[in-house]
Amino acid sequence: MASKSRSFLKDENRDFNNILDSFLSINSSDSDTIAGDITISGATTFTGTSNRLFGTTATAAATDAAFYILNGRRGEIRTQLQGSIAVDTGFTIELRNTSIAADSLIVANVIGGDANGGGVVTGSVVTVNVVAANTASLNFYNSGAALADNAKFTASFAIID
Repeated sequence: MASKSRSFLKDENRDFNNILDSFLSINSSDSDTIAGDITISGATTFTGTSNRLFGTTATAAATDAAFYILNGRRGEIRTQLQGSIAVDTGFTIELRNTSIAADSLIVANVIGGDANGGGVVTGSVVTVNVVAANTASLNFYNSGAALADNAKFTASFAIID
């Protein structure tokens, strides 16, 4: 499949049997862009080092802040609580990011905490709401044990349009 070059197909091909096999061969030397809708059926495998759907992961500095400016479609906020959090209550972190559109879908995850001293923040439920273009709210609801002030955690997110 895809054994003929573009120049062969354009200048030397005298029948059409090579066109379908070679038409969508995209490799590193082609540098092509496909415009429009793409439908893929059957098993699909992506290989290589640039197969991430959201690009690289941006990481915010580990600070004790109410909001973070972190651009990119995927990121990690490594932070700590600004105060203790009782059971069945929550807290919010504001994310400022130029990739957030007013109609973006943002998925999030939280990991971390210290079961021996600060409570496990991983037991919290996290949701994300788009406030406006460039701004979202990460909302954490503590459904486990009480969380101590300065308990460290990482909140990860991905912006999907």
